[in-house]
Amino acid sequence: MNKFLSVALVAGVTTFLAACSSPAQRMAKCEAQGISKDTCYLAESQHKEAINNASYNAAYANTRDAAAGTGVWAKNSKKHHHDD
Repeated sequence: MNKFLSVALVAGVTTFLAACSSPAQRMAKCEAQGISKDTCYLAESQHKEAINNASYNAAYANTRDAAAGTGVWAKNSKKHHHDD
């Protein structure tokens, strides 16, 4: 099995298991499949990097929307009138 396919397989398994296991558990499961420790570590590092990038992108979008007054930060331009 070539290295790229191994990394892709590990990345897929890591993504699938991410919601229900700790990094140590994911590493152990990866290594238990006969994948090298280096490849498992690389997949775990990429998993953490993907989570951090998603967090940064969300923070950036939130900041951009807040500064522009768009998205969840948009003010309701409709005036509410009550007929009393």
